[in-house]
Amino acid sequence: MRSVLQGWQRFLVVIGLFAGILWSFYSLRFTRWWHSKGWAERRRQELWGEKAHHFRVTAVELGGLLIKLGQFFSTRVDIFPSAVIRELENLQDEVKEVPFPAIKEAVQAEFGRPLEEIFAHFDEKAIAAASLGQVHRAVLPDGEELAVKILRPGIERLVRIDLSAVQQVINLVLRFTDWGDWMDLKLIFEEFTEAVYEELDYLQEGRNAERIAINSRAFEQLLIPKIHWEYTTRRVLTMEHMPGIKISNYDQLDQAGIDKEKVAQLLIKIYCQQIFVDGFFHADPHPGNLFVTEKGEIAMIDFGMTGSISDELRLQLTELAAAAVKRDHLEVVHWLKKMGFLDEGAEDELLARAIGVILEGIIGSGLSLPDNEVMDFLADLEVLFYEHPFHIPGNYTFLGKAAGTLYGLCIGLYPTINFLDEIKPYLEIFIGGKKGIFDRIKEEATEYINGFLQLPLQSTRVLRRLEEGRLMVKVDMKPLLEAQWQTRRALNSISLVLLLGVVLFTSAYLLVNGLTLYGQIGLGISFIIFIYYLRSIKRNDPDPRARHPRFIPRGNKNR
Repeated sequence: MRSVLQGWQRFLVVIGLFAGILWSFYSLRFTRWWHSKGWAERRRQELWGEKAHHFRVTAVELGGLLIKLGQFFSTRVDIFPSAVIRELENLQDEVKEVPFPAIKEAVQAEFGRPLEEIFAHFDEKAIAAASLGQVHRAVLPDGEELAVKILRPGIERLVRIDLSAVQQVINLVLRFTDWGDWMDLKLIFEEFTEAVYEELDYLQEGRNAERIAINSRAFEQLLIPKIHWEYTTRRVLTMEHMPGIKISNYDQLDQAGIDKEKVAQLLIKIYCQQIFVDGFFHADPHPGNLFVTEKGEIAMIDFGMTGSISDELRLQLTELAAAAVKRDHLEVVHWLKKMGFLDEGAEDELLARAIGVILEGIIGSGLSLPDNEVMDFLADLEVLFYEHPFHIPGNYTFLGKAAGTLYGLCIGLYPTINFLDEIKPYLEIFIGGKKGIFDRIKEEATEYINGFLQLPLQSTRVLRRLEEGRLMVKVDMKPLLEAQWQTRRALNSISLVLLLGVVLFTSAYLLVNGLTLYGQIGLGISFIIFIYYLRSIKRNDPDPRARHPRFIPRGNKNR
């Protein structure tokens, strides 16, 4: 089994996996020359699905961090197209179970005594298996049922190897490509690494569970498992067993007579409390971590991944929420840019119209548009948000992941739910504090009126400058410069590729005819030409912002 490869072998396999994927896309620069127009883009779209499938199969076979990495990738809708997201989402249900003898040995090593002396009963079959650990049902001598979560044996070593391999891949990508100009790969890697190491510490997970339990004492319908600290270590977490129906099992909920509408409303209230009021939330609300009891209560488990709302984030969300409530979609765009979700060069009017449709159609009362316009606009939205200016800053990833998962769950439970109505009471608390939301809107309306009153004075100043010949008009030369640069780059690329082809052909001819030394020298020269070509692509780029609409200025990074 490849998951038991030696450290250096696994390291090379992981690097080879990513190198193969990267080369598949990069080689399109060369292969497109002998195909028809449009082939490269069609092939690129096919590659996304093919390589995502290859990554998923390899991750399941190797196990360890690759599965967690794939699950993380499946949340980055700002980086990967929908074909990749759909493929990698399947990793959630494909994790292989660790054989019981290895689990038993791991538990006994943690507590220093036989398993039979710790628990009166311990199920050999796991009730849940994840990328870093798995859960077994157990019973104490007094008859209390428990859920025991055990870190996979050897997973910490695999995590270190895989993280080291991924870091090397990122270094190569940053060295030989310009991807770092429009995607902060180091920030994403740091964010992922921090989250993984937190999930490897079950003592921290236990503390997270207790903190959320304390914050949620007012919610009698939210059940948080009690942590049994006397049976808990950094690698073993023992907690109260929480039976129930998986929240996404809609048929079983109907059979049990549970009101799914109330479940959806309760779920929104719980997360509004955690995000808007407590500032500390459960960041992994996928169906395997949420269950519904026969009384309609929600049982929440797995607190390895949590998120916090900082004062800065609270202020930014306050402004964003105020703009959304008063339907000022241009202001929403402004704050999305300020928070790093949109590039400064993105088109405000198009984005404002898109956001208007999203806010009204998804969280509000909806807009009455003709069907043909809706379909056309949805197609524009996919291009707009998945291919151009949209990205999730590092410090918003967990919040965005949780919100997106919650949206899917609530729509499944209650398709006609109005999110704005449900969150409005908490929005009032979050935005207003002592001051109500409508008071805040009144204040901002006053600012708009004052600005309107200043308009005649500003118009007079413009006319005066026009008369005096001091009016300056800025012209955007970016398209012309970009076209000029693209032409120069294409000519340079063609020259280098032709030279590379001649040298490779000559080297092959020399090798075939027995002139091995000269052939090898030719291959060495061709390799130097190839490296020079890769470096020239990055070095000759005068303005990466002009070519990448999703370019993220270094000074605007949110950490």
